[in-house]
Amino acid sequence: MDEQVIIEKPMKIDSCCEVDHTQHATFEEKTDRWDKIGIFLSSLCALHCLATPLLVLALPVLGEFFHQEWVHLVMALFVVPVGLFAFWSGYKHHNQMKVFALGVVGLTMVGGASLLPHEWVEVYEHDVVTILGSIFLITAHILNRRACLCHKH
Repeated sequence: MDEQVIIEKPMKIDSCCEVDHTQHATFEEKTDRWDKIGIFLSSLCALHCLATPLLVLALPVLGEFFHQEWVHLVMALFVVPVGLFAFWSGYKHHNQMKVFALGVVGLTMVGGASLLPHEWVEVYEHDVVTILGSIFLITAHILNRRACLCHKH
């Protein structure tokens, strides 16, 4: 008797990327939360920088309070670690260097502007760097979430 051996080839599963999604539920739960917090904090940072010049003009006392160096440092103490965690864990999952790099550039701009003494630069230049950095962060968090959720498409 001749026996035929049938070798089954594994079916190719269509996916949106080259990432192993077997651990995706655990990853998504953890990373999604951090991206949402990052989007919120980056938006808050951008709103702060956009509103402060108006507060400085309209309400000198309140505007001066919000434009203190310590306010920027406190914001950076929250924005930078959240961003680092979200972007690094996202990069480990989706391997999209452009998303990771955009996040790092935004973190560098926001972190650098908060650490740089205000006396060294004009207020306008400081705010422009922080606002642009916040926009980069918001964009990077949104792209990071999309890349991490790509399997749902």
